[in-house]
Amino acid sequence: MSSGRLIRILRSASFRLPLLYAVLFILSAGALFVTVYWTATAAMQSDMSAVLRSEAYQLAEVHRRSGLSGLADQITRRINFRTRGPIFYLLQAPNRRVVVGNLPGMPPVEGSIDFIPQREAPEADVDHSKLMGFGLTLPDGSFLLVAQDSTRLTDMQHAIVRAFFWSSGLALLLAIAGGAVLGTNFLRRIDTITRTSRAIMEGDLSARIPVRGTQDEIDQLVSSLNAMLARIQQLMDGLRQVSSDIAHDLRTPLGRLRQQLEDARERATSTADYEAATDAAIEEADSLLETFSALLRIAQVEAGAQKSGFAEFDLSGLLTSLGETYAPVAEDADHPLEVQIDSGVMLTGDRQLIAQLVSNLLENALRHTPAGTKLSLRLRKQAAGFELEIADNGPGIPAIEHDKVFDRFYRLDRSRSTSGSGLGLAMVKAIAGLHGLTITLEDARPGLRVVLQTAR
Repeated sequence: MSSGRLIRILRSASFRLPLLYAVLFILSAGALFVTVYWTATAAMQSDMSAVLRSEAYQLAEVHRRSGLSGLADQITRRINFRTRGPIFYLLQAPNRRVVVGNLPGMPPVEGSIDFIPQREAPEADVDHSKLMGFGLTLPDGSFLLVAQDSTRLTDMQHAIVRAFFWSSGLALLLAIAGGAVLGTNFLRRIDTITRTSRAIMEGDLSARIPVRGTQDEIDQLVSSLNAMLARIQQLMDGLRQVSSDIAHDLRTPLGRLRQQLEDARERATSTADYEAATDAAIEEADSLLETFSALLRIAQVEAGAQKSGFAEFDLSGLLTSLGETYAPVAEDADHPLEVQIDSGVMLTGDRQLIAQLVSNLLENALRHTPAGTKLSLRLRKQAAGFELEIADNGPGIPAIEHDKVFDRFYRLDRSRSTSGSGLGLAMVKAIAGLHGLTITLEDARPGLRVVLQTAR
């Protein structure tokens, strides 16, 4: 592994985090170690002290019943048979003469004592280990001491210390190894994201970050980034398409405007001719300005700039009002309009944009269907929202072109002889998307049904 990659791993958050957890674990284990150490030590000392005290009082009872000689015999038997384990005894007469025992003589003490015996006699069966004892002065003035080697206590303390250091060292090593593995894996995934980012910066907008399917935090982040990249690609494709459409579809009216001005310069001979040419040029320029305004409105809607003004309004009331407004116009154009609106349907959004959406659909139906075509505007309440339908029984739209008609500047062949810029349905789609509505075109047989529904 190169030094540069090792430094990257050591600096990565995925390495530092396990290491931090290991340090916290060791600190927590240290606190636990202190508690266990002192608790276990105190418990074992208490247990040993209780054993020695019990042993001493049992022997004191033997002295009460059998005297000094009987006690000496009992101690001798216990030393020989060691029925209670490695316990040491000392029995001294009132004149401090050792009567029996495997401990050297010593000044009398009362109660618990920790001491290191001095080997004064070769027959003393004890080394220089530290002992814990319990002493009693008997009624006749003799002294009894019962002791036990405290090496067990020291061994237990050493075992606790060793266990702590071994477990802490192992935890630290595992944390370093785990951090290295996690860091390597993390850097590998980061490098994948970096390569994808560079590919996108070099112009490949279709590049995506691989998803492992582990559903972890990085996978969720990658999914969000891929969704963002898909949206950016969609917007960039739309921008390129708009640029191409503007260059293609606005070339004709601009050429027509230039031709009119050239004709006026070369052929106009009177003030009336110049005024007519100027009026035609102004009309053509107004049409171009309206197209650019429509493009700007679509861009604003798609960017979500209108959402700040969203409020709940009565959709049923709005559609009823639009139906009453368009009914006379449709009747005059020999397009009878049927309106069926369920009451009580509310929508959170921009009232003016929804009005523009419905108006665009109704005007498209009026403009692009022959006289005698029947139109309908319906709003149906549903359990999960509502369904808005604008339908006609005219010639309809071929199924292959249902998706294309929502593109900017796209117009059916039969519609190119009518006025319009081909932006009406693009605006409808943008407004529907802003309000979370799905829009579909269906064959009404005959005619066309435009259906808008709340997203499920």
